[in-house]
Amino acid sequence: TQLTQHQQTLTSERSSLKELALKKKLTVQESGIFCDVTLVVQGKYFPAHRIVLAAASHVFRLMFTSKSKMKESVCPEVELRSVEPEIIELLLEYIYTSQISVDRNNVQSLLNVANQYQIEPVKTLCAKFINGQIDATNCLGISALADYMNCPELQMAAEEFVQLHFVDVCRLDEFLQLDIAQLTHLLHQDKLSVCSETQVYDAAVRWLKYNISNRQQHVAEVLRCVRLPLVSKTFLSETVKTEPLFKDNPECLQMITCAMCKNLRSREDLGKGSQPRRKKHNHCIGLFEGPHGCYFDPRDSSWTSISCHFSKRQNTTAVVWNGVVYILGGSNKFPIKHTDCYNILKNSWYSKPGPPMPRDSMAACAFEGKIYTSGGSKVGASALDLFESYNTVTESWRVNTSMLVSRCSHGSVEANGLIYVCGGMAGTGVSGRVLRNCEVYDPSTQQWRKLHEMRVARKNHGLVVVNNRIYAVGGQGSTGGLDSVEYYDIASNKWHAVSRMPWRGLNVKCAAVGDVIYVVAGKGLGAQCLRNVLEYHTQSDRLVYQILQNGPH
Repeated sequence: TQLTQHQQTLTSERSSLKELALKKKLTVQESGIFCDVTLVVQGKYFPAHRIVLAAASHVFRLMFTSKSKMKESVCPEVELRSVEPEIIELLLEYIYTSQISVDRNNVQSLLNVANQYQIEPVKTLCAKFINGQIDATNCLGISALADYMNCPELQMAAEEFVQLHFVDVCRLDEFLQLDIAQLTHLLHQDKLSVCSETQVYDAAVRWLKYNISNRQQHVAEVLRCVRLPLVSKTFLSETVKTEPLFKDNPECLQMITCAMCKNLRSREDLGKGSQPRRKKHNHCIGLFEGPHGCYFDPRDSSWTSISCHFSKRQNTTAVVWNGVVYILGGSNKFPIKHTDCYNILKNSWYSKPGPPMPRDSMAACAFEGKIYTSGGSKVGASALDLFESYNTVTESWRVNTSMLVSRCSHGSVEANGLIYVCGGMAGTGVSGRVLRNCEVYDPSTQQWRKLHEMRVARKNHGLVVVNNRIYAVGGQGSTGGLDSVEYYDIASNKWHAVSRMPWRGLNVKCAAVGDVIYVVAGKGLGAQCLRNVLEYHTQSDRLVYQILQNGPH
């Protein structure tokens, strides 16, 4: 113990001596004692010591070495150009005291001068500060700055942010200012986090059209960055092939034709340049029930509240596309005719036109810029076979080929460019029949096809896609709540049972993040709202039940 106390005393004394030495060192510099060089910056004079400057900066070391034969090695005054006096004062303070104040106003100038004079510790501090300021509005500029300043760690952090938030970044003006080399480098990245390759296509077209007179020459080069075999035949023929930028360009038309041929093959045969982007899963799961809402973050199992400014409604459905949540259908005494929209990036609410026939208990999913709504029922009426689509670009609705079976309270998902609907209820709420029936819609042929039936008839169940499998989770059968989970194997057209849930869920809300399905809401026995989260790991068929104190009410 005595030895430890002695060591602490020595450490304390050393710290005090170090602080005293630094203060003395700065005092000597400021008073000009023993100074042998004066830095001149825009008419202001800063006395300093050559040996101190040389120890801190490789550039000063070369400048003051007699072997360099530079005039600065013998001149008593050295003029520094393209530098602000305030920045030199901060750098001198750091050189003499190892302390510096970095903020938003001086960080870029400090980084520039520290890079110019190779003062690496200051470069590191500035890069660390900028790293903490990265967001969607500045990440591209920071990446370019880091490249120019030779800050590889900062550049990597900025590029990772761009790739992870690509959909948000490509909507901003900074994206449109990229040169052709920067754009193609970005669009070639495997780790772009996108829902669909069509989002990469939309970004590429937007960049070209921003300055078409100067960018027309790059049309084929930019289109080559888009992995066209990954988009549907319908999108290729109706959108890409008819785009004025490409339809008169032989090289582009050849790429489109080649992509349509490759579209018929399995993805394993497409080659490296046509493989899906490797997504980073950094997603949250939102629950909306006006005027309250919240989202669940799987990374730390936390809930965060959201202010919901949308119409109070029940028996509704929600879908997300391009960073916007669309809340459709439902009623509040009367059917609600409009769609409430929540822009996640801007944290703002607004309204758009609702389905042509307002109704309850329909299902929805999104694919390639369109929201597909199916089935549902008017209050107290029989289930419908309606099938519509909403174009998020033109903000218009279209009535498509009706489903084979009328249904409501069912599930709907998109997989491999096809729209799947499973289960639900036929008839009315009083005399309705719970369904096992499933069917699939092909947007390219506009036709429905019957699929193998589920093992268990269910309605108000969760329906999600993971690794070419469609999972049906819980829900309500003809005799009450269900704890069963099953999946549909798309390749074999068969359903398979997996582990059961620890409770029976009557109205299940779930979502998939990577290979994990999260059941985040529903009603259990006694119609009590579930406040905990159930994880189902699809690879190992393992359930994890999380008891959360701050779950949704």
